[in-house]
Amino acid sequence: MTARCCLACGGRLTVVREDGHTRRRCRRCGWIFYGNPVPAAVGVILRRGRVLLTRRARPPYAGTWDLPGGFLEAGELPEACLVRELREELGLRVRRARLLGFATDRYGPRGFAVLTTVYRVEPHPGPLRPADDVSEARWFPRRGVPFGAIAFPSMRTLLRRYLSGR
Repeated sequence: MTARCCLACGGRLTVVREDGHTRRRCRRCGWIFYGNPVPAAVGVILRRGRVLLTRRARPPYAGTWDLPGGFLEAGELPEACLVRELREELGLRVRRARLLGFATDRYGPRGFAVLTTVYRVEPHPGPLRPADDVSEARWFPRRGVPFGAIAFPSMRTLLRRYLSGR
């Protein structure tokens, strides 16, 4: 996914090569579409040796497994986004969130770039109530994680590394 028209003046964008990157520039006003990644936040949640995965209810990759989380709202910090998304998607309250790192991916096979902030989450006790973008939530034993059915390649890699202690 990319812009076809200038967001500043509405003119047509043309493909240019700049500093080793392919970008789109407006012929009329010179505005450049950079295609910067959209920020997101997800949580790795473990309880009694099991990891929580959520089944995606919507495209892209509807029906596949994912780490719970979502996209940041304008002006929102990543940890606040994570707390909000976990409450919206699972009814889950966060006791503590510790930054694990970052991952990059595309939102679907031909989708836009995403930069995901990944946290290790300690939740408050309580039942899970899947809602919003989640059709199901399930606890998987570490050795039973369905890596091949996880939606995003970066999340598969990150979760494998984390669960193996690397």
